[in-house]
Amino acid sequence: MSATPRAYTRRNKTIPLHKKQPKTRKKRAEFFRKLHRYVGIGALIFLSLLAVSGFLLNHPGLLGAPSERTLSFAVDPRDPQHLYRGTRSALYTSEDGGKTWTEVPMLFAAERAVDIAYAPDNPDHIYVVLEDLGLIRSTDGGIVWEQVGLGFMPLAEGIRLQRIGIGSTQNLNLWTSGGLLTSSNGGKTWASVGQSAKPGRDLYTIIHQIHTGYFFADWFVYLYDIAAWGLIGLSISGLVLWWRTRKRRTKKSAPRI
Repeated sequence: MSATPRAYTRRNKTIPLHKKQPKTRKKRAEFFRKLHRYVGIGALIFLSLLAVSGFLLNHPGLLGAPSERTLSFAVDPRDPQHLYRGTRSALYTSEDGGKTWTEVPMLFAAERAVDIAYAPDNPDHIYVVLEDLGLIRSTDGGIVWEQVGLGFMPLAEGIRLQRIGIGSTQNLNLWTSGGLLTSSNGGKTWASVGQSAKPGRDLYTIIHQIHTGYFFADWFVYLYDIAAWGLIGLSISGLVLWWRTRKRRTKKSAPRI
């Protein structure tokens, strides 16, 4: 018999205990809730695309060699059918004039091979410039490859290697983003020529290093890969949870017969 009163009288005025929210305010709130939801879904898809593309950019070999842009190219002066091709992910060779290509086997991937050159006095000596990783060479026609010491790690110092000029097997000239380096003893020691730019001042290199993870350490790129896949997993799980919640709400609001 004692029902909860919905209003009380004061000075001949009926005052409701629960004021009804204006319909316009409810509609506005619902609109912004929906807007927030769909903008969130759009951001989720965008971040997932960034994560996937970032992972593939760090490992371009997964995209397949034919789709990679050629950064350097060289022809064996003794055999026009023997070719070398440098890409962002590796160094490739062809023995049939470019019909088929195979990756040159090395202990580490020859990433960003920006220049390839033969020594004019001895074509068995082949030099390959790796933009971020240093200079490598073969002294037996491309069978065995070794690192040529520069006295610094280009990636760590913020310097990009660009081109090599070979006068002979002993006289090497290496152009970098920090200036010209020369060696008169086959790469055992190097000297800087002229005014050289201070390493680490290249904004493009710094941003590129931060984006790929190399700015912090060589192994940090793999931490970036884990973070990228973690972000993809969170995005997918968030989308699944949102869809399930929406489905439950639809079932609850559906009229029962």
